[in-house]
Amino acid sequence: MIFKKIRATLLLVSAAALLAGLAVACGGDDDDDGGDSKPVEIPAGAPMVDQDDLTFIPNKLTVKVGEKVYFKNSETAIHTVTINSKNVSGNMKENDVVIWIPEKSGDYKVTCDYHPQMKATITVE
Repeated sequence: MIFKKIRATLLLVSAAALLAGLAVACGGDDDDDGGDSKPVEIPAGAPMVDQDDLTFIPNKLTVKVGEKVYFKNSETAIHTVTINSKNVSGNMKENDVVIWIPEKSGDYKVTCDYHPQMKATITVE
């Protein structure tokens, strides 16, 4: 009877030690709290649409198929970039930048889900 208790205790202690070891090995700590992301750099001369004063600036832009288009929110209001009724940005806070790469030529209507007066057209050649 005493041997059964000792064996059960040893089994329990071994299992606990194994689980603790696994937790330490798998847990890791890469110090990535999500707060250290680097802002997107907009290259000089790159096609860029600014969101400022509840307006897309410029409100007309022409780019080539495959060319990166940068959208930046320069104000404190939350905005979206919605292209031909498809939200491509999610909610954008101040200084957020979203990159859109058109795959086909044509005219694209750009709007903000929160501010219906915000409209732009991007022509892709």
